[in-house]
Amino acid sequence: MSMTQCQWQPLKTLFFYLAAVTLLIVLSFYFYPSMAEIASNKISLPEIALPPFLNLSASYTESLPISADPTISYTKWLGGVPGYQVFQNIWVKSGAIYLVNPQRSTVPGMSRVISGDTRWEIMRQTDDPALHGARDALILDGSTVFLNDGAKTDSWHYLSSYYHLVAEVLLGGITALASVPATREMVEEVRTGVEVPKVPNRIAIPWPAAEGWRDPDGVNEFMVKGIFGTDILEPINWKVLSEPTTPHHGWIFMPRVVIIDRWAAHRHNPLTDAVNKMSASIFVRPHPPFFFTPTRLALLSHLSIPVPPARMQPQRSLRKIPKIVYVDRQDTSRKLSATAHAELAVVLGEMEAVGKATVGHKKMSKLVLPEQIEAVADADILIGVHGDGLTHQMWMPEGGVVIELLPPDSFMRENQIVADVLNHQFIPVWEDRALSREEWDSLPRQHGEHLLNNGEDIPLDGTFLRLLLEEVIQRMTGELT
Repeated sequence: MSMTQCQWQPLKTLFFYLAAVTLLIVLSFYFYPSMAEIASNKISLPEIALPPFLNLSASYTESLPISADPTISYTKWLGGVPGYQVFQNIWVKSGAIYLVNPQRSTVPGMSRVISGDTRWEIMRQTDDPALHGARDALILDGSTVFLNDGAKTDSWHYLSSYYHLVAEVLLGGITALASVPATREMVEEVRTGVEVPKVPNRIAIPWPAAEGWRDPDGVNEFMVKGIFGTDILEPINWKVLSEPTTPHHGWIFMPRVVIIDRWAAHRHNPLTDAVNKMSASIFVRPHPPFFFTPTRLALLSHLSIPVPPARMQPQRSLRKIPKIVYVDRQDTSRKLSATAHAELAVVLGEMEAVGKATVGHKKMSKLVLPEQIEAVADADILIGVHGDGLTHQMWMPEGGVVIELLPPDSFMRENQIVADVLNHQFIPVWEDRALSREEWDSLPRQHGEHLLNNGEDIPLDGTFLRLLLEEVIQRMTGELT
């Protein structure tokens, strides 16, 4: 072989290698599912198909070396989606979140976790000078729900709404924790062979701009205290803990945390953007059934409300006779027409009279909060016009039925996505017909929103509702399969 041929041989080999790699990349783009398909949860994600920072099922415990410093363990990203990211071992100091990981590619980028003025610092080694003092950090043991909303003072954080704080932020955070592996001491058995994470140890709302997380009616504070007791770290508490004059020099350590950020969720999740709901993408991540049971029972226990019997199958009644709770909004601007309301009351009254159902006709605005929770705690069917009253479906045993009464040609996702993650059957009604999932999935986001807020009464056909409820009850009692 000549000298020229010898010189060209390595170049020919390199050219062949590059061509093969390029072909594989092109084929992967052609055959790999779209982000819309991934977001809709129609296609499972193979572990080898995504880079480490996107592979939600991967574990990096084995790939990370053991820290040389026994007091500072490496940070591990456990999973989640943008806006609901779960980590093991992070530190917070002076408005910055610190991670220690020699392999930066295994940690999501900053914008996929946080927004606003919160700083994001990734240290490769435990002896980095920036970690001075971290060894003496205050330890928040167990699991923490950490809200980054409010990190930017000129951005509205939505936390003062019952739905946004409890049904999006809190329920989404608990879903994220349930979607990643947990150690034995962090789980409990809620059904035979079904283990789910325990209630998180605390909720942290650290930043000053989130001080307005309480709503005027006191619902948010009532719910948060009912679940977490006194383990609530709000801005005034966080400020005290972050003072450099404390024994821990302002360093705070969380061994397990879900970091929640509304703007990160909307920026990076196609499904969240498509339906305009922050928690939509985390709700479709795989998680164990009954994952919300410990939290629901924690609130009932706090309020001394008897625990209802377990639902044996989804959409089956808790007892022999199903219980219907009607959320009456007739004293608000978003309500049924007088005729529709009267027909609904007659239908419910007749069903109770003949023993087909027990009925709770509730004006939630006239009840104190413990009475509201008690009203739905053993419900099988929750029915009402779009509004906060249907957010109470969170405290109904999983696997019930939610019927939302809407103006014709309108549809909002709030109650549907919560019903789905809690395994309730969701039935939206337009006057005299129920929409199928295929129908509402084809509607644009915030479809007909103005019709819910224009002050016009909502129509409802009483005869149709009677037939619908009879069919639902027959299925719940096993008469119709």
